[in-house]
Amino acid sequence: NIDLATRAIMFGAVGTAGQRCTTTRRLICQEGISQKLTDQLVTAYKQIRIGDPLDPRTLMGPLIDRDAVETMMHALKMVKKEGGEVICGGDVLEGPQYSGGCYVTPTIVKAHPKMTIVKDETFAPILYVFTVKDMDEAIALHNDVPQGLSSAVFTTNMNLMETFLSPAGSDCGIANVNIGTSGAE
Repeated sequence: NIDLATRAIMFGAVGTAGQRCTTTRRLICQEGISQKLTDQLVTAYKQIRIGDPLDPRTLMGPLIDRDAVETMMHALKMVKKEGGEVICGGDVLEGPQYSGGCYVTPTIVKAHPKMTIVKDETFAPILYVFTVKDMDEAIALHNDVPQGLSSAVFTTNMNLMETFLSPAGSDCGIANVNIGTSGAE
């Protein structure tokens, strides 16, 4: 269910401006749905209201400080250096409604498995998108990071759900099915 996945991924990646331990940082998509899901996420990201976190209409507030902004910008430089592509966002916002220099646009990056930056916890709203052929490749890529707090799979296939939740699947403390990585903990 791509619509369900889009909402959950966006909330997990952008909620708390990507500054939560359970933030969705990597999106691993099967070839047949990768482009459609990415397109839907880009459309959704462009509609995110960024601003004062006390305003109930705001979806994403600022990063914690200017060091966090610098860390995000450094990560995006590494993305380009390592052959990734920023396909949405990645800007520092300016103007009176974005005082303090800590407001950024949430970012979607087309990534590949050889990129080392994808293994860092940047604590910023950067979502790395990968395309894989099958569940075996997805699990191998998913488990190829030193972190392992929260994970999620979106599928209606019971065998894939069971595989993801089994010892052969997600190597995370929290493994969710058809719900995002952040908020359910």
